[in-house]
Amino acid sequence: MNTLSFNINNGRTMKLIQRSHDGSILIHIEDSNGHIETIPDNEAFIDAGDMVMLINYFRNCKNGTEKSDYIK
Repeated sequence: MNTLSFNINNGRTMKLIQRSHDGSILIHIEDSNGHIETIPDNEAFIDAGDMVMLINYFRNCKNGTEKSDYIK
């Protein structure tokens, strides 16, 4: 199992968990007390192909190919 972990707002932690190569990514958010935020399945899992598209979109926004008010 592979995990990326990030501190986010309000003392929470976001973990992106992938159980196998090219597998879906699970979004896991917990607060500072270890309570896990409930996320509907249709939002909690990112298909591997969608993750690749998200990263490509991010890179294109950063290099100016795409425009986004959120990614600068």
